Amino acid sequence: MAARNAKRWVRRLLYALAPCLLLCFMYCVWGPMEVFVGNAANFRFQYQDAFWPLLQIMCVAAVVLTLIVSLFRRRAYRIALALVFMLALCSYIQNNFLNLDLGLLEGEGVDWQEYTTHGWINLAVWLVLLAGGIALLLKLRARTARRLIALVSVVLLLVQGVTFGVVTYQHMTSDASRSQGEPSYVLSGVEQFNVSTEGNVIVFLLDYFSNDYVDAAEKAYPGLLEPFHDFTYYDNCDSTYIGTFPSVVHLLTGNPFDNTIPIDTWFEQSWNGADSEYFFNTLRENGYKFNFFDSSNTYFGLQYAGDKVSNVHLTYNDRYTVYTPNLVKRLLRLSLYRYFPHVLKQYFYQPTNVFNEMVNMYTDGAVICHNSISFYNLLKQKHLTPVSNDGKYFIIQFLRATHPPYQVNDVPEWDESATLEQCAAGYLKMVAAYLDELKAQGLYDNSTIIITSDHGDKENSMQILYFIKEAGVTREKMAVSSAPITHIEFQGTILKSIGADTNGRTTIYDFADGEKRVRTVMRNYIDTSYPYVPKYHSTAQGTHTVMYVYSYQGDRKALRKQVRRGPTEILPLTESFN
Repeated sequence: MAARNAKRWVRRLLYALAPCLLLCFMYCVWGPMEVFVGNAANFRFQYQDAFWPLLQIMCVAAVVLTLIVSLFRRRAYRIALALVFMLALCSYIQNNFLNLDLGLLEGEGVDWQEYTTHGWINLAVWLVLLAGGIALLLKLRARTARRLIALVSVVLLLVQGVTFGVVTYQHMTSDASRSQGEPSYVLSGVEQFNVSTEGNVIVFLLDYFSNDYVDAAEKAYPGLLEPFHDFTYYDNCDSTYIGTFPSVVHLLTGNPFDNTIPIDTWFEQSWNGADSEYFFNTLRENGYKFNFFDSSNTYFGLQYAGDKVSNVHLTYNDRYTVYTPNLVKRLLRLSLYRYFPHVLKQYFYQPTNVFNEMVNMYTDGAVICHNSISFYNLLKQKHLTPVSNDGKYFIIQFLRATHPPYQVNDVPEWDESATLEQCAAGYLKMVAAYLDELKAQGLYDNSTIIITSDHGDKENSMQILYFIKEAGVTREKMAVSSAPITHIEFQGTILKSIGADTNGRTTIYDFADGEKRVRTVMRNYIDTSYPYVPKYHSTAQGTHTVMYVYSYQGDRKALRKQVRRGPTEILPLTESFN
Protein backbone atom coordinates (compact mmCIF):
# COMPACT_ATOMS: atom_id res chain seq x y z
CA MET A 1 0.00 0.00 0.00
CA ALA A 2 2.78 2.44 0.94
CA ALA A 3 4.64 1.69 -2.31
CA ARG A 4 1.45 2.26 -4.32
CA ASN A 5 0.81 5.56 -2.57
CA ALA A 6 4.40 6.64 -3.17
CA LYS A 7 4.10 5.86 -6.90
CA ARG A 8 0.80 7.77 -7.02
CA TRP A 9 2.48 10.79 -5.40
CA VAL A 10 5.40 10.63 -7.84
CA ARG A 11 3.01 10.51 -10.82
CA ARG A 12 0.97 13.35 -9.38
CA LEU A 13 4.11 15.46 -8.88
CA LEU A 14 5.49 14.73 -12.36
CA TYR A 15 2.23 15.58 -14.10
CA ALA A 16 1.94 18.81 -12.07
CA LEU A 17 5.57 19.76 -12.64
CA ALA A 18 5.25 20.26 -16.41
CA PRO A 19 2.56 23.02 -16.46
CA CYS A 20 3.90 24.59 -13.24
CA LEU A 21 7.42 24.77 -14.68
CA LEU A 22 6.05 26.20 -17.94
CA LEU A 23 4.15 28.94 -16.11
CA CYS A 24 7.07 29.82 -13.84
CA PHE A 25 9.59 29.77 -16.70
CA MET A 26 7.47 32.20 -18.71
CA TYR A 27 6.83 34.65 -15.89
CA CYS A 28 10.11 34.40 -13.98
CA VAL A 29 12.74 33.89 -16.69
CA TRP A 30 11.65 34.21 -20.29
CA GLY A 31 9.41 37.27 -19.85
CA PRO A 32 11.94 39.38 -17.91
CA MET A 33 14.87 38.35 -20.08
CA GLU A 34 12.91 39.04 -23.27
CA VAL A 35 12.49 42.57 -21.93
CA PHE A 36 16.18 42.80 -21.09
CA VAL A 37 17.69 41.66 -24.37
CA GLY A 38 15.40 43.95 -26.32
CA ASN A 39 16.44 46.98 -24.29
CA ALA A 40 19.99 46.18 -23.18
CA ALA A 41 21.37 49.43 -24.59
CA ASN A 42 19.18 51.39 -22.17
CA PHE A 43 20.16 49.42 -19.07
CA ARG A 44 23.14 49.89 -16.79
CA PHE A 45 23.32 46.31 -15.57
CA GLN A 46 24.42 43.10 -17.26
CA TYR A 47 22.48 40.05 -18.38
CA GLN A 48 23.76 37.74 -15.66
CA ASP A 49 22.89 40.24 -12.90
CA ALA A 50 19.24 39.55 -13.55
CA PHE A 51 19.37 36.01 -14.96
CA TRP A 52 20.73 34.11 -11.94
CA PRO A 53 18.35 35.52 -9.30
CA LEU A 54 15.41 35.11 -11.70
CA LEU A 55 16.40 31.49 -12.37
CA GLN A 56 16.48 30.81 -8.63
CA ILE A 57 13.04 32.38 -8.20
CA MET A 58 11.71 30.24 -11.06
CA CYS A 59 13.01 27.02 -9.46
CA VAL A 60 11.56 27.82 -6.04
CA ALA A 61 8.24 28.98 -7.48
CA ALA A 62 7.92 25.89 -9.70
CA VAL A 63 8.60 23.53 -6.80
CA VAL A 64 6.18 25.33 -4.45
CA LEU A 65 3.42 25.55 -7.07
CA THR A 66 3.88 21.88 -7.99
CA LEU A 67 3.56 20.86 -4.34
CA ILE A 68 0.45 23.01 -3.87
CA VAL A 69 -1.27 21.53 -6.93
CA SER A 70 -0.27 18.01 -5.87
CA LEU A 71 -1.82 18.42 -2.42
CA PHE A 72 -5.29 18.51 -3.97
CA ARG A 73 -7.02 15.16 -4.36
CA ARG A 74 -8.92 13.66 -7.27
CA ARG A 75 -11.24 16.17 -9.00
CA ALA A 76 -9.74 19.17 -7.17
CA TYR A 77 -6.31 18.05 -8.41
CA ARG A 78 -7.60 17.87 -12.00
CA ILE A 79 -9.14 21.34 -11.72
CA ALA A 80 -5.93 22.85 -10.25
CA LEU A 81 -3.81 21.14 -12.92
CA ALA A 82 -6.10 22.38 -15.71
CA LEU A 83 -6.17 25.90 -14.24
CA VAL A 84 -2.36 26.22 -14.08
CA PHE A 85 -2.03 24.83 -17.60
CA MET A 86 -4.67 27.15 -19.07
CA LEU A 87 -3.15 30.19 -17.29
CA ALA A 88 0.17 29.35 -18.92
CA LEU A 89 -1.45 28.77 -22.31
CA CYS A 90 -3.46 32.01 -22.19
CA SER A 91 -0.35 33.93 -21.13
CA TYR A 92 1.59 32.42 -24.02
CA ILE A 93 -1.15 33.39 -26.48
CA GLN A 94 -1.36 36.91 -25.00
CA ASN A 95 2.37 37.58 -25.29
CA ASN A 96 2.73 36.15 -28.79
CA PHE A 97 -0.54 37.10 -30.49
CA LEU A 98 -2.77 39.48 -28.52
CA ASN A 99 -0.49 42.23 -27.20
CA LEU A 100 -0.74 45.68 -28.77
CA ASP A 101 2.36 47.82 -29.26
CA LEU A 102 2.06 50.12 -26.26
CA GLY A 103 5.58 51.50 -26.23
CA LEU A 104 6.92 49.05 -23.67
CA LEU A 105 10.05 50.46 -22.02
CA GLU A 106 10.10 53.65 -24.06
CA GLY A 107 8.86 55.56 -21.07
CA GLU A 108 5.83 56.81 -22.90
CA GLY A 109 2.58 57.26 -21.05
CA VAL A 110 -0.37 55.25 -22.34
CA ASP A 111 -3.88 56.65 -22.49
CA TRP A 112 -5.54 53.46 -21.31
CA GLN A 113 -9.03 54.83 -21.86
CA GLU A 114 -8.40 54.76 -25.60
CA TYR A 115 -8.11 50.97 -25.38
CA THR A 116 -11.18 50.29 -23.21
CA THR A 117 -13.06 48.36 -25.90
CA HIS A 118 -9.98 46.33 -26.84
CA GLY A 119 -9.37 45.61 -23.15
CA TRP A 120 -12.80 44.12 -22.60
CA ILE A 121 -12.57 42.07 -25.80
CA ASN A 122 -9.14 40.82 -24.73
CA LEU A 123 -10.51 39.89 -21.30
CA ALA A 124 -13.44 38.06 -22.90
CA VAL A 125 -10.99 36.02 -24.99
CA TRP A 126 -9.14 35.08 -21.80
CA LEU A 127 -12.32 34.04 -19.99
CA VAL A 128 -13.56 31.97 -22.93
CA LEU A 129 -10.19 30.25 -23.31
CA LEU A 130 -9.86 29.60 -19.57
CA ALA A 131 -13.40 28.34 -19.06
CA GLY A 132 -13.52 26.38 -22.31
CA GLY A 133 -10.09 24.84 -21.84
CA ILE A 134 -10.74 23.77 -18.25
CA ALA A 135 -14.17 22.39 -19.17
CA LEU A 136 -12.72 20.40 -22.07
CA LEU A 137 -9.93 18.96 -19.95
CA LEU A 138 -12.37 17.93 -17.25
CA LYS A 139 -14.54 16.10 -19.81
CA LEU A 140 -11.62 13.98 -20.94
CA ARG A 141 -10.58 10.88 -19.05
CA ALA A 142 -8.34 11.82 -16.13
CA ARG A 143 -5.31 10.01 -17.54
CA THR A 144 -5.85 11.45 -21.03
CA ALA A 145 -6.17 14.99 -19.67
CA ARG A 146 -3.03 14.64 -17.55
CA ARG A 147 -1.02 13.31 -20.48
CA LEU A 148 -2.32 16.01 -22.83
CA ILE A 149 -1.44 18.74 -20.33
CA ALA A 150 2.03 17.28 -19.78
CA LEU A 151 2.68 16.85 -23.52
CA VAL A 152 1.61 20.37 -24.55
CA SER A 153 3.44 21.89 -21.55
CA VAL A 154 6.68 20.10 -22.42
CA VAL A 155 6.40 21.09 -26.10
CA LEU A 156 5.79 24.77 -25.24
CA LEU A 157 8.58 24.64 -22.68
CA LEU A 158 10.99 23.20 -25.24
CA VAL A 159 9.97 25.74 -27.88
CA GLN A 160 10.49 28.66 -25.52
CA GLY A 161 13.62 27.09 -24.07
CA VAL A 162 15.20 26.82 -27.52
CA THR A 163 14.10 30.38 -28.34
CA PHE A 164 15.54 31.53 -25.03
CA GLY A 165 18.86 29.87 -25.82
CA VAL A 166 19.01 31.39 -29.31
CA VAL A 167 18.16 34.88 -28.03
CA THR A 168 20.70 34.51 -25.22
CA TYR A 169 23.41 33.47 -27.68
CA GLN A 170 22.55 36.32 -30.04
CA HIS A 171 22.70 38.79 -27.18
CA MET A 172 25.95 37.49 -25.70
CA THR A 173 27.65 37.69 -29.12
CA SER A 174 26.11 41.06 -30.08
CA ASP A 175 27.50 44.58 -29.85
CA ALA A 176 25.14 45.24 -26.95
CA SER A 177 26.80 42.51 -24.88
CA ARG A 178 30.36 43.19 -26.00
CA SER A 179 29.99 46.81 -24.88
CA GLN A 180 29.66 45.58 -21.29
CA GLY A 181 32.97 46.19 -19.58
CA GLU A 182 34.29 48.43 -22.35
CA PRO A 183 34.85 52.16 -21.86
CA SER A 184 31.66 54.23 -21.92
CA TYR A 185 30.74 57.82 -21.30
CA VAL A 186 28.42 59.34 -18.73
CA LEU A 187 27.41 62.89 -17.88
CA SER A 188 28.70 63.80 -14.44
CA GLY A 189 26.58 65.93 -12.13
CA VAL A 190 29.47 67.11 -9.91
CA GLU A 191 29.02 70.70 -11.10
CA GLN A 192 25.25 70.62 -11.68
CA PHE A 193 24.61 73.44 -9.21
CA ASN A 194 27.61 75.56 -10.13
CA VAL A 195 27.28 78.87 -11.97
CA SER A 196 30.02 81.19 -13.18
CA THR A 197 30.62 84.64 -11.75
CA GLU A 198 31.98 85.67 -15.17
CA GLY A 199 28.87 85.01 -17.26
CA ASN A 200 26.30 82.32 -17.98
CA VAL A 201 24.10 81.08 -20.80
CA ILE A 202 21.65 78.70 -19.18
CA VAL A 203 19.22 76.47 -21.08
CA PHE A 204 16.47 74.44 -19.44
CA LEU A 205 15.35 71.55 -21.66
CA LEU A 206 12.02 70.42 -20.20
CA ASP A 207 11.30 67.05 -21.76
CA TYR A 208 8.04 66.59 -23.70
CA PHE A 209 6.83 70.13 -22.84
CA SER A 210 4.35 71.47 -25.40
CA ASN A 211 3.28 75.09 -25.61
CA ASP A 212 -0.26 73.73 -25.13
CA TYR A 213 0.90 72.47 -21.74
CA VAL A 214 2.10 75.97 -20.82
CA ASP A 215 -1.33 77.39 -21.59
CA ALA A 216 -3.14 74.60 -19.74
CA ALA A 217 -0.97 75.02 -16.63
CA GLU A 218 -1.35 78.81 -16.66
CA LYS A 219 -5.11 78.45 -16.89
CA ALA A 220 -5.17 76.02 -13.95
CA TYR A 221 -2.73 78.14 -11.91
CA PRO A 222 -3.21 81.88 -12.57
CA GLY A 223 0.00 83.83 -11.96
CA LEU A 224 2.17 80.79 -12.71
CA LEU A 225 4.20 82.71 -15.31
CA GLU A 226 4.78 85.80 -13.15
CA PRO A 227 8.37 84.74 -12.23
CA PHE A 228 9.17 84.87 -15.97
CA HIS A 229 8.10 88.49 -16.51
CA ASP A 230 11.53 89.37 -17.94
CA PHE A 231 11.20 86.73 -20.66
CA THR A 232 9.74 86.63 -24.15
CA TYR A 233 7.39 83.73 -24.78
CA TYR A 234 7.67 82.49 -28.36
CA ASP A 235 4.37 80.64 -28.66
CA ASN A 236 4.90 79.36 -32.22
CA CYS A 237 8.04 77.23 -31.88
CA ASP A 238 8.61 73.70 -33.12
CA SER A 239 11.43 71.33 -32.28
CA THR A 240 12.03 69.96 -35.82
CA TYR A 241 12.12 66.41 -34.38
CA ILE A 242 9.60 64.74 -32.08
CA GLY A 243 11.60 62.64 -29.64
CA THR A 244 14.68 63.13 -27.47
CA PHE A 245 16.39 61.16 -30.19
CA PRO A 246 17.30 62.73 -32.56
CA SER A 247 16.22 66.16 -31.32
CA VAL A 248 18.96 66.91 -28.77
CA VAL A 249 21.91 65.90 -30.95
CA HIS A 250 20.47 67.96 -33.81
CA LEU A 251 19.94 70.87 -31.41
CA LEU A 252 23.55 70.84 -30.23
CA THR A 253 25.40 69.94 -33.41
CA GLY A 254 23.17 71.46 -36.07
CA ASN A 255 23.30 68.24 -38.12
CA PRO A 256 19.94 67.10 -39.56
CA PHE A 257 19.09 63.46 -38.95
CA ASP A 258 20.06 61.14 -41.80
CA ASN A 259 17.67 58.20 -42.08
CA THR A 260 19.87 56.46 -44.67
CA ILE A 261 22.78 55.60 -42.36
CA PRO A 262 23.22 53.71 -39.05
CA ILE A 263 22.61 55.77 -35.93
CA ASP A 264 26.21 55.53 -34.68
CA THR A 265 27.43 56.87 -38.01
CA TRP A 266 25.04 59.79 -37.71
CA PHE A 267 26.17 60.46 -34.11
CA GLU A 268 29.80 60.55 -35.22
CA GLN A 269 29.11 62.76 -38.23
CA SER A 270 27.04 65.12 -36.07
CA TRP A 271 29.58 65.72 -33.31
CA ASN A 272 32.52 65.95 -35.72
CA GLY A 273 30.78 67.88 -38.50
CA ALA A 274 31.65 71.41 -39.57
CA ASP A 275 28.64 73.01 -37.84
CA SER A 276 29.47 71.32 -34.54
CA GLU A 277 33.17 72.15 -34.74
CA TYR A 278 32.50 75.82 -35.43
CA PHE A 279 29.86 76.13 -32.69
CA PHE A 280 31.89 74.56 -29.90
CA ASN A 281 35.20 76.11 -31.00
CA THR A 282 33.54 79.53 -30.97
CA LEU A 283 32.16 78.92 -27.48
CA ARG A 284 35.66 78.04 -26.26
CA GLU A 285 37.24 81.03 -28.00
CA ASN A 286 34.77 83.28 -26.20
CA GLY A 287 35.67 81.79 -22.83
CA TYR A 288 32.75 79.36 -22.39
CA LYS A 289 32.80 75.78 -21.22
CA PHE A 290 29.78 73.58 -21.83
CA ASN A 291 28.21 71.50 -19.06
CA PHE A 292 25.33 69.23 -20.05
CA PHE A 293 23.34 67.69 -17.19
CA ASP A 294 21.11 64.69 -17.82
CA SER A 295 20.82 61.30 -16.12
CA SER A 296 20.93 59.38 -19.42
CA ASN A 297 23.88 58.79 -21.73
CA THR A 298 22.18 56.69 -24.41
CA TYR A 299 20.50 59.34 -26.55
CA PHE A 300 23.41 61.55 -27.39
CA GLY A 301 26.35 59.61 -28.88
CA LEU A 302 28.67 61.02 -26.21
CA GLN A 303 31.48 58.72 -27.30
CA TYR A 304 31.92 61.03 -30.30
CA ALA A 305 31.59 64.34 -28.45
CA GLY A 306 35.30 64.54 -27.62
CA ASP A 307 36.13 67.58 -25.48
CA LYS A 308 33.05 69.53 -26.58
CA VAL A 309 31.11 68.63 -23.40
CA SER A 310 33.10 69.46 -20.28
CA ASN A 311 31.33 67.09 -17.90
CA VAL A 312 31.50 63.96 -20.06
CA HIS A 313 33.16 61.31 -17.91
CA LEU A 314 34.86 58.11 -19.06
CA THR A 315 33.88 55.04 -17.10
CA TYR A 316 33.39 51.29 -17.51
CA ASN A 317 30.06 49.46 -17.63
CA ASP A 318 31.30 46.79 -15.21
CA ARG A 319 31.94 49.29 -12.41
CA TYR A 320 28.63 49.25 -10.60
CA THR A 321 26.58 47.60 -7.90
CA VAL A 322 23.04 46.36 -8.37
CA TYR A 323 20.17 46.59 -5.88
CA THR A 324 19.15 43.06 -6.82
CA PRO A 325 15.82 42.70 -4.93
CA ASN A 326 14.42 45.90 -6.44
CA LEU A 327 15.80 45.08 -9.88
CA VAL A 328 14.21 41.62 -9.86
CA LYS A 329 10.94 43.06 -8.59
CA ARG A 330 10.84 45.56 -11.46
CA LEU A 331 11.64 42.93 -14.08
CA LEU A 332 8.98 40.57 -12.74
CA ARG A 333 6.50 43.43 -12.83
CA LEU A 334 7.30 44.01 -16.51
CA SER A 335 6.83 40.30 -17.12
CA LEU A 336 3.32 40.58 -15.70
CA TYR A 337 2.81 43.61 -17.97
CA ARG A 338 3.62 41.46 -20.99
CA TYR A 339 1.62 38.36 -20.07
CA PHE A 340 -1.50 39.69 -18.34
CA PRO A 341 -4.75 40.62 -20.12
CA HIS A 342 -4.90 44.16 -21.45
CA VAL A 343 -7.25 45.47 -18.75
CA LEU A 344 -4.64 44.67 -16.09
CA LYS A 345 -1.57 46.04 -17.88
CA GLN A 346 -1.92 49.60 -16.61
CA TYR A 347 -1.29 48.38 -13.06
CA PHE A 348 2.11 46.95 -14.01
CA TYR A 349 3.35 49.57 -16.49
CA GLN A 350 6.61 51.37 -15.68
CA PRO A 351 9.02 53.57 -17.62
CA THR A 352 12.62 52.72 -18.45
CA ASN A 353 14.12 55.24 -16.07
CA VAL A 354 13.12 53.27 -12.97
CA PHE A 355 15.85 50.74 -13.79
CA ASN A 356 18.55 53.39 -13.52
CA GLU A 357 17.62 53.73 -9.85
CA MET A 358 18.48 50.06 -9.32
CA VAL A 359 22.15 50.52 -10.29
CA ASN A 360 24.89 52.48 -8.55
CA MET A 361 27.64 53.30 -11.05
CA TYR A 362 31.24 53.74 -9.91
CA THR A 363 32.43 56.45 -12.28
CA ASP A 364 35.82 57.48 -10.88
CA GLY A 365 34.66 60.70 -9.25
CA ALA A 366 31.53 61.38 -11.32
CA VAL A 367 28.09 61.57 -9.73
CA ILE A 368 24.68 61.22 -11.30
CA CYS A 369 22.82 64.18 -12.75
CA HIS A 370 19.42 64.94 -11.26
CA ASN A 371 16.49 65.55 -13.58
CA SER A 372 13.35 65.17 -11.49
CA ILE A 373 12.17 66.16 -8.01
CA SER A 374 15.64 65.40 -6.64
CA PHE A 375 16.93 68.33 -8.73
CA TYR A 376 14.57 70.68 -6.91
CA ASN A 377 15.22 69.21 -3.46
CA LEU A 378 19.00 69.46 -3.87
CA LEU A 379 18.70 72.99 -5.24
CA LYS A 380 16.84 74.04 -2.07
CA GLN A 381 19.38 72.26 0.15
CA LYS A 382 22.66 73.12 -1.57
CA HIS A 383 21.71 76.31 -3.40
CA LEU A 384 23.76 77.47 -6.37
CA THR A 385 27.51 77.77 -6.01
CA PRO A 386 29.18 80.76 -7.73
CA VAL A 387 32.52 79.76 -9.26
CA SER A 388 35.34 82.15 -10.16
CA ASN A 389 38.37 81.68 -12.41
CA ASP A 390 36.76 78.85 -14.39
CA GLY A 391 35.61 80.85 -17.38
CA LYS A 392 32.03 81.47 -18.46
CA TYR A 393 29.46 78.70 -18.50
CA PHE A 394 27.10 77.40 -21.16
CA ILE A 395 24.79 75.13 -19.16
CA ILE A 396 21.99 72.78 -20.23
CA GLN A 397 19.76 71.39 -17.49
CA PHE A 398 17.72 68.55 -19.00
CA LEU A 399 14.74 67.88 -16.70
CA ARG A 400 12.17 65.10 -17.08
CA ALA A 401 9.24 67.55 -16.89
CA THR A 402 5.95 66.54 -18.56
CA HIS A 403 7.27 63.33 -20.09
CA PRO A 404 4.64 60.72 -19.16
CA PRO A 405 4.05 59.29 -16.66
CA TYR A 406 3.56 62.45 -14.60
CA GLN A 407 5.35 62.05 -11.28
CA VAL A 408 5.68 65.58 -9.89
CA ASN A 409 2.85 67.81 -8.73
CA ASP A 410 2.45 71.59 -8.44
CA VAL A 411 3.99 71.89 -4.94
CA PRO A 412 6.43 70.58 -6.37
CA GLU A 413 6.84 67.17 -4.80
CA TRP A 414 6.88 63.53 -5.88
CA ASP A 415 3.37 62.41 -6.74
CA GLU A 416 2.67 59.43 -9.02
CA SER A 417 -0.98 60.54 -9.32
CA ALA A 418 -0.11 64.02 -10.59
CA THR A 419 -2.03 65.47 -13.53
CA LEU A 420 -0.49 67.03 -16.62
CA GLU A 421 -1.32 70.55 -15.40
CA GLN A 422 0.15 69.85 -11.95
CA CYS A 423 3.33 68.41 -13.45
CA ALA A 424 3.78 71.33 -15.85
CA ALA A 425 3.27 73.80 -13.01
CA GLY A 426 5.68 71.89 -10.75
CA TYR A 427 8.54 72.01 -13.23
CA LEU A 428 8.00 75.67 -14.04
CA LYS A 429 8.20 76.32 -10.30
CA MET A 430 11.49 74.38 -10.18
CA VAL A 431 12.90 76.63 -12.89
CA ALA A 432 11.57 79.71 -11.05
CA ALA A 433 13.37 78.53 -7.90
CA TYR A 434 16.61 78.28 -9.91
CA LEU A 435 16.07 81.86 -11.15
CA ASP A 436 15.58 83.00 -7.54
CA GLU A 437 18.92 81.39 -6.67
CA LEU A 438 20.59 83.27 -9.55
CA LYS A 439 19.09 86.52 -8.28
CA ALA A 440 20.31 85.80 -4.75
CA GLN A 441 23.84 85.40 -6.14
CA GLY A 442 23.56 88.59 -8.22
CA LEU A 443 24.00 86.58 -11.45
CA TYR A 444 20.51 86.74 -12.93
CA ASP A 445 20.60 90.07 -14.75
CA ASN A 446 23.72 89.29 -16.78
CA SER A 447 22.67 85.74 -17.69
CA THR A 448 20.96 84.68 -20.89
CA ILE A 449 18.34 82.10 -19.99
CA ILE A 450 16.32 79.91 -22.35
CA ILE A 451 13.51 77.62 -21.21
CA THR A 452 12.44 75.22 -23.93
CA SER A 453 11.90 71.53 -24.68
CA ASP A 454 13.54 68.84 -26.76
CA HIS A 455 10.12 68.00 -28.22
CA GLY A 456 6.40 68.23 -27.64
CA ASP A 457 3.57 65.73 -27.50
CA LYS A 458 3.99 62.96 -30.06
CA GLU A 459 0.38 62.91 -31.20
CA ASN A 460 -1.33 66.27 -30.93
CA SER A 461 0.51 69.10 -29.18
CA MET A 462 3.74 68.89 -31.17
CA GLN A 463 4.91 72.47 -30.76
CA ILE A 464 7.04 73.35 -27.73
CA LEU A 465 7.46 76.06 -25.13
CA TYR A 466 10.20 78.61 -25.73
CA PHE A 467 10.98 81.36 -23.20
CA ILE A 468 14.09 83.54 -23.48
CA LYS A 469 15.56 86.28 -21.31
CA GLU A 470 18.57 87.97 -22.86
CA ALA A 471 21.34 89.27 -20.59
CA GLY A 472 20.53 92.74 -19.30
CA VAL A 473 16.85 92.61 -20.33
CA THR A 474 14.16 93.45 -17.79
CA ARG A 475 10.42 93.75 -18.26
CA GLU A 476 7.43 94.34 -16.05
CA LYS A 477 5.38 91.80 -18.00
CA MET A 478 6.30 88.81 -20.16
CA ALA A 479 6.40 89.65 -23.86
CA VAL A 480 4.79 87.28 -26.38
CA SER A 481 5.86 86.67 -29.96
CA SER A 482 4.29 84.41 -32.57
CA ALA A 483 7.36 84.44 -34.81
CA PRO A 484 7.68 81.03 -36.54
CA ILE A 485 10.90 79.77 -34.94
CA THR A 486 12.43 76.28 -34.63
CA HIS A 487 15.34 74.51 -32.98
CA ILE A 488 17.25 75.01 -36.22
CA GLU A 489 17.96 78.48 -34.82
CA PHE A 490 19.44 77.18 -31.57
CA GLN A 491 23.14 77.43 -32.44
CA GLY A 492 22.74 80.85 -34.08
CA THR A 493 20.77 82.20 -31.13
CA ILE A 494 23.36 81.02 -28.60
CA LEU A 495 26.22 82.49 -30.66
CA LYS A 496 24.41 85.81 -31.02
CA SER A 497 23.72 85.91 -27.28
CA ILE A 498 27.47 85.78 -26.51
CA GLY A 499 28.30 88.35 -29.18
CA ALA A 500 29.98 85.89 -31.56
CA ASP A 501 29.77 85.62 -35.33
CA THR A 502 26.88 83.31 -36.25
CA ASN A 503 28.71 82.32 -39.46
CA GLY A 504 25.52 82.38 -41.51
CA ARG A 505 23.29 80.61 -38.99
CA THR A 506 19.76 81.91 -38.54
CA THR A 507 18.56 83.07 -35.13
CA ILE A 508 15.14 83.43 -33.58
CA TYR A 509 15.47 87.18 -34.21
CA ASP A 510 15.48 86.65 -37.98
CA PHE A 511 11.74 85.93 -38.01
CA ALA A 512 9.01 88.48 -37.38
CA ASP A 513 5.75 88.08 -35.51
CA GLY A 514 3.17 86.76 -37.97
CA GLU A 515 5.72 85.99 -40.71
CA LYS A 516 4.85 83.21 -43.15
CA ARG A 517 7.32 80.33 -43.06
CA VAL A 518 7.15 76.71 -44.14
CA ARG A 519 8.47 74.46 -41.38
CA THR A 520 8.76 70.70 -40.97
CA VAL A 521 8.38 68.48 -37.93
CA MET A 522 9.50 64.85 -38.07
CA ARG A 523 8.67 61.91 -35.85
CA ASN A 524 9.61 58.24 -35.70
CA TYR A 525 6.65 56.03 -36.47
CA ILE A 526 5.56 52.40 -36.86
CA ASP A 527 4.33 52.02 -40.42
CA THR A 528 3.86 48.34 -41.22
CA SER A 529 3.87 49.13 -44.95
CA TYR A 530 7.64 49.44 -44.57
CA PRO A 531 10.04 46.67 -43.50
CA TYR A 532 11.15 46.47 -39.90
CA VAL A 533 14.76 47.42 -39.21
CA PRO A 534 17.29 46.51 -36.48
CA LYS A 535 17.16 48.25 -33.14
CA TYR A 536 20.10 50.44 -32.12
CA HIS A 537 22.68 48.45 -30.11
CA SER A 538 20.36 45.49 -29.70
CA THR A 539 19.57 42.10 -31.17
CA ALA A 540 15.88 42.95 -31.11
CA GLN A 541 13.75 44.22 -33.95
CA GLY A 542 13.31 47.98 -33.88
CA THR A 543 10.00 49.53 -32.90
CA HIS A 544 9.93 52.18 -35.64
CA THR A 545 10.13 51.67 -39.39
CA VAL A 546 9.90 55.20 -40.78
CA MET A 547 10.09 58.88 -40.02
CA TYR A 548 6.95 60.87 -40.82
CA VAL A 549 7.55 64.40 -42.07
CA TYR A 550 4.88 67.06 -41.56
CA SER A 551 5.36 70.31 -43.51
CA TYR A 552 3.09 73.19 -42.56
CA GLN A 553 2.74 76.95 -42.69
CA GLY A 554 1.21 78.78 -39.76
CA ASP A 555 0.93 78.05 -36.05
CA ARG A 556 0.19 75.05 -33.83
CA LYS A 557 -3.33 74.78 -35.24
CA ALA A 558 -1.95 74.49 -38.77
CA LEU A 559 0.43 71.76 -37.58
CA ARG A 560 -2.41 69.84 -35.96
CA LYS A 561 -4.40 70.00 -39.18
CA GLN A 562 -1.44 68.65 -41.13
CA VAL A 563 -0.96 65.80 -38.66
CA ARG A 564 -4.63 64.84 -39.13
CA ARG A 565 -4.19 64.97 -42.92
CA GLY A 566 -1.11 62.76 -42.69
CA PRO A 567 2.60 63.07 -43.43
CA THR A 568 3.79 65.10 -46.39
CA GLU A 569 6.74 62.74 -46.77
CA ILE A 570 7.73 59.33 -45.39
CA LEU A 571 11.42 58.51 -44.80
CA PRO A 572 12.25 54.79 -44.36
CA LEU A 573 14.66 54.16 -41.48
CA THR A 574 17.91 52.22 -41.68
CA GLU A 575 17.94 51.62 -37.92
CA SER A 576 15.41 52.25 -35.16
CA PHE A 577 16.53 53.91 -31.94
CA ASN A 578 13.72 52.29 -29.92
